[in-house]
Amino acid sequence: MAGIRYIRHNAIDMAAWDACILRSCRPLVYAGSTYLNAICNQNWDALVYGDYEAVFPLPVKRKWGIGIVYQPFFCQQLGLFAPKGFPLGYADFLNAIPRRFLKVGLHLNPEFSLPDTVIQRCNLLLDLNRPYENINEGYNTDARKNLRKCSDAGISVESCTDFGAAIALYREVWGPLNLVLKAFHYQSFENACKALQLTDDAFCFRAVQGDKVLAYAIFLLSPKYLHYVCAAPTPEGRKLGVMHAVIDHIAKTKTLQGFSLDFEGSEIPEVAAFYKKFGAMEERYGVFDRSILP
Repeated sequence: MAGIRYIRHNAIDMAAWDACILRSCRPLVYAGSTYLNAICNQNWDALVYGDYEAVFPLPVKRKWGIGIVYQPFFCQQLGLFAPKGFPLGYADFLNAIPRRFLKVGLHLNPEFSLPDTVIQRCNLLLDLNRPYENINEGYNTDARKNLRKCSDAGISVESCTDFGAAIALYREVWGPLNLVLKAFHYQSFENACKALQLTDDAFCFRAVQGDKVLAYAIFLLSPKYLHYVCAAPTPEGRKLGVMHAVIDHIAKTKTLQGFSLDFEGSEIPEVAAFYKKFGAMEERYGVFDRSILP
């Protein structure tokens, strides 16, 4: 069974799908059926090559009666998932997206060569597969200063299961800056986190000062990456630079060595500068847009 097929959600073999994601050269948690089912509320179709030798997820929705393929919130990259040496590339799969979808907007992981027609955006990664001392050497002066401030203030970081509280704080702090995010987006993300928690693929941490919570952070786990997806400090935590302590705690956690900490980049210079304080390195991914509206 060769060639690229468009398959609707209810006909996808989820076990075969997940097996393909896991043997691909970039097995991202975002592309697994558990996460997609929750974050898209079951509304995703797919392009499948052969007998699930390669897959390409297509989150779908209708807006004003128009079929759209879109990039979900809290899901930084999707794209092509296939093993090394797979003979086809992005152009083949992008051309196979049915033309009845009059608008397509997707973020493409960079494991396969990105077409010249896509916009490239910056992601930032910190290699945790090193002794903590080597990671710490990459911290800049400002990061070290903020870590000393956190230490002097008696701030500690601990694991927790407060996904709902973490998302509520994130919404309170950052929601006014991103009004496109609605209540159902946050609920879908919480559902996704709780589903992944069952397989130890979602983690929540909080920074505390005594019995006072100053920040939360949610991370998702892929076989090679730890994704920094959702985090926010309280106003008091921000003054203390508490997110520095959260990142440093992750770098010190031995069970997370062997991964790359995926900051998910940022087009906001101030946010990107924060990630770079820890020695994070740039990686480019693609943004594909197609509109055939009249």
